[in-house]
Formats: sequence, C-alpha cells, structure tokens
Amino acid sequence: MDATTRIAKLREKMSAEQFDAFVARAVSNVTYLSGFDGVWDSEPSSLVLVTASGVYAITDSRFREAANAAATDDSIEVIVAPASVWTAAADILQQTGASRVAVEASLPWSVVEEAGELLSLTVTPVSGWVESLRVAKDTDEVSKIAVAQELTDAAFDHILGFVREGMSESQIALELEFFMRSQGSEGVAFDPIVASGSNSALPHAKPGARCVQRGDFLKMDFGARSGGYCADMTRTVVLGVATAQQREIYDAVLSANLAGIAAVAGGRGGAEIDAAARAVIEDAGYGERFGHGLGHGVGLDIHEAPGVGPRATGPVPLGSVITIEPGIYIPGLGGVRIEDLIVVEGDRARVLTRSAKELIEL
Repeated sequence: MDATTRIAKLREKMSAEQFDAFVARAVSNVTYLSGFDGVWDSEPSSLVLVTASGVYAITDSRFREAANAAATDDSIEVIVAPASVWTAAADILQQTGASRVAVEASLPWSVVEEAGELLSLTVTPVSGWVESLRVAKDTDEVSKIAVAQELTDAAFDHILGFVREGMSESQIALELEFFMRSQGSEGVAFDPIVASGSNSALPHAKPGARCVQRGDFLKMDFGARSGGYCADMTRTVVLGVATAQQREIYDAVLSANLAGIAAVAGGRGGAEIDAAARAVIEDAGYGERFGHGLGHGVGLDIHEAPGVGPRATGPVPLGSVITIEPGIYIPGLGGVRIEDLIVVEGDRARVLTRSAKELIEL
C-alpha cells in the first residue's frame, strides 16, 4: 500500500465521518501517511494535513532538506512553517474552506486546544484512523520488517559467542545494541531486556549490575530497526547445564510457542490464538505463571494493533505482523520467554524469526 493508497483510504474515512480535513501528529502516523523514510526524528514536531484535494507535510527548517528530498512526486507538498506548524495548517484550511477538522486523539489535550484556537475551526479528536490502516502490512513493509529481523537474528548468534560468566546484564545489553547498530540497524526497536537468574522472572526487567552465573536462566528480548520498521524476538538460554526443572519449564514454553503459531490464521480472533498457547501452559501446571498476553502487532511501532491476548476483541487480519511470545515466570527461580515474529498469511503463519528455539546451554 503506497502513500497514495493510504491517503485514499483515509479520505474514505473522512467522508464517511463528514470531516473536511484530518491532521496526523504522531511520528509513526506522519511517517506512514507521508511515505517519507528516514526523515522524522522521535519528536512529534511535524504534521501531515490531509484535505479533500491535497496532502501537506508541514514541518520546520530542521527537516527542510530531508523532507524535500523524500517528496519524490507531487502527491504531497512539503511546507516549512516560519512559526507554528498549526498556523501554517490554518492558512491552508482557510484557503480550502474547511470547517470540520479531525485531529489525532493521542495528542495532549493542551495541543488540541491550541490547534483549535489557531485554526479557528471545529477541531474534533478522533482515534485509530491511521492505526487501523497500519494493521495489514504491504509487501514493502514486510520486507523492511524482515530485514530488521535478520539483523536481530544475527545479533542473537553474536551474543551466544560473547556471553561469559561474570558479565553484567548491562554489558550484554550494550553489546546487543552495539552489534545491531554496527550491522546497519537504525538504532533499536526498544531498549533491550537482558535478565538473568531470579531477574528473569520479571517479564520486562531492566538490565542492571547483576552478573550472570552458572545455572542461570538468561532471558534476552531485543529488536533491530530497518527502514523505520521494528523487529522483536526473545530467547532464553541457560548458563551451564540446565536442571530438570529448568528443562520442564522451557519445554512447556516452547510447546506453547509452537501451539500459538499453529493456531494463527487470517481473521481468527486474537483471544482464540492466545487460548491455544495458554492451554499448553495451563496443562503443564504453570497457568498462573503466564500473566501477559501472547503477542502484539509490530510495525513502525514496537507495540501496535492487532492485540493477541485473552482480552483481545477483534480478529488478526491477513497481512498482520505479530509476535507469539508465551512465558513462564517463577519468582526466586527465574523465567522463560520464547518470542517469534510472524506474518499472517491465509491459514498459516510465516515465521520471520530464524534463530534456533531448542534449549541452548552455554
């Protein structure tokens, strides 16, 4: 889905809801609607204004050259605002005669109020308009995610040869990030999670000073970024020889991971996919130790629609890129999570993650 198609679909929504214009300010949505790769930073300082007849990327002088270079055709006009981007948007809206303007509800209310004052128009917060378009990825988006995942898999291979007893979690996390960046990653999709021993029982532990020891579970959750798109994977290894209990826990999580992937099909509910994996862990006697959802969508943001969990209310559409990441977490002992990144294709899941899933003893 190129930018022109994305804008056409957005205009259908604008027409159905009887709005004359729509303003995107969230960085991921500005990137998606503009189709500009590698232009915007993480600060929500620019916007995309869509009217019935025009599309405008309104920014400031910091992004002038990059935005103009990215605008390869006349489907979108780059405007460098001398003052506020909202003032520049107001000028355009007054010229077009727009009266009802939808703005993203994710904006702070103070920004919405400022926009209303500057635009001197009826401004209505709306939610999910662009995010709903982003759920199903086109082939170009999937290709970018696949490249990011290749970098992530390579980082896992690298870290297996790097980790030594006595290294700190922070040292391992830094090496993961350094390797991914050195191999071409555009930063990281999120701050890496590296958790050892009892810390691995914390699903989203922050890497710290604890040094890995023989007998530890070592859980690593990380992802590269390529073309603006994220990857995400988790692998858990054991330093030394795994105990019988560690193997039991690991095997239960691996079986749940495989069951979740097998349950994926386009249009199937996220709650139904979650239930298939969760039943495996419950049957193994660890149901209370799996407290989070099975997965989530991945794209320009590391967490986006669709949801895959017990409270998910909608289907997982064809073209979605989602994670399957069951886990078991036992305070005092540690935890295991095995996470794969997959593309939903018809009645099956295409797994992008290539790293081995059998228990690795370092």
